Amino acid sequence: MRAFIFSLDAFVAFTLALIAIYSLIFFSSIPSSYYYLLTQGHYLSRDVLMALSTTSCVASVYPCPSGEGISVLDNIASTADIDQRQELVRETVGKMIPDQFGYTIESVDSQGKPVSIYDTATADGDPHAKERKKLSIASQVMTFGYSSAYAKPSASIYNYLSCNADGAGIGGLVTCGLGGNTNPSSGGKDLVPSVNVKIVKLTIFI
Repeated sequence: MRAFIFSLDAFVAFTLALIAIYSLIFFSSIPSSYYYLLTQGHYLSRDVLMALSTTSCVASVYPCPSGEGISVLDNIASTADIDQRQELVRETVGKMIPDQFGYTIESVDSQGKPVSIYDTATADGDPHAKERKKLSIASQVMTFGYSSAYAKPSASIYNYLSCNADGAGIGGLVTCGLGGNTNPSSGGKDLVPSVNVKIVKLTIFI
């Protein structure tokens, strides 16, 4: 009788141990919503930076303080005017990121000095999230902003039509000599200024 009780006790203990082990395996295999949210935040920050770096700034759509023809991200990174820069961020990044997320944008120059460009936590009137409660994820991209205003014309001044193309004897500058040409840098601004390489970091939080 005593041996039967000991055997039954061992069987019950073994059964409870199996239940505990299988329970741990079962609950640990259930995917957590945190990882899905982390992946979503990473894709969102990366896609926003890629879209900004490959979209040319058009003055009729966005404010382009550094000039048209260069990317929106270059305008954000290169603009010295804080108000214009923040307005451009609100008109682009602010409309690409849902309001339930908050975000910060900062740049790091070649000397390793970080500069805050925009932060929804301190921006007045911004409907995006203000506090980091669940997660914070960041993506980075390199930008080749310009050190000064971009003076290159949006269309080439040269053409390859005949010298009487417009009926006034003024045709293509390439085929008709150098008459009337001026130095594009004579106005005090470089045609294409030297680049100012920076790393732009977009952090999304919720």
